[in-house]
Amino acid sequence: MTSKLPSLLVVLALVATLFVGPAAAVDSSAQTLPEDAEVGSDVEASFELTQLFDEYETWTLEGETELQDATWTVKLYDQGGNQIDTVETDSLSQEIDIDDGVNRVEIRVDGTAPAVDNYSYDPPQQFVAANLTQTAAGGSQQAVASYRVHHYTQESAEARSAIDDAREAVAASSSDSGQALLNSAISSYENENFQNAIDSAGQAEEEASQNRMLRMGAMGLVAIVVLVALIGGGYRLYKSRQQSPSRLR
Repeated sequence: MTSKLPSLLVVLALVATLFVGPAAAVDSSAQTLPEDAEVGSDVEASFELTQLFDEYETWTLEGETELQDATWTVKLYDQGGNQIDTVETDSLSQEIDIDDGVNRVEIRVDGTAPAVDNYSYDPPQQFVAANLTQTAAGGSQQAVASYRVHHYTQESAEARSAIDDAREAVAASSSDSGQALLNSAISSYENENFQNAIDSAGQAEEEASQNRMLRMGAMGLVAIVVLVALIGGGYRLYKSRQQSPSRLR
């Protein structure tokens, strides 16, 4: 009778491959990256890459950005922290070779924050500061990291601030009419009608404040009624005890 052990080992090996994740990619971290940037303003972002050769001994670092008039600066360092090379380019495509003694890569991208194509309140609209990709020989690619930045205009920032204030007020008041006005403000924001967004947000905040005051007033009135009832009940109890004949002789 033939042993079934070899077949079992093959099956187990095949199953094991289903649970093995991809090899670790290049490590990337942002060194400087603004949280937001006004449209048309200068933006600088920098990143560091380590663990360069966990998968390939030779590969190409490629980068894309939505910054306008962008310039990339790439600095290569050896294991001792000594700078090997510096490259400045308009389009990032840098070969990384283990034979060159490269241990760490620093990348900086400079440019101008682009215009906003589509406004979004939540999540806020963003542009790509840097998409970094590892391309191996033969053309296989995998993402290293993607970094994004919120961009805005002065008008959109004012509208967002008004909506933020109204949102907080509506949440505290649970006002249905305030929520409807807040939804209208967000819709106006996303359609680039910023003045209408500011007006609707102001109305939503006012409606929420009035609703909250009415609720507080109603709660205060209820408290007064309860207090009066307690005082009245206590007084009646006191009088009844005074009028009751004493059982003591």
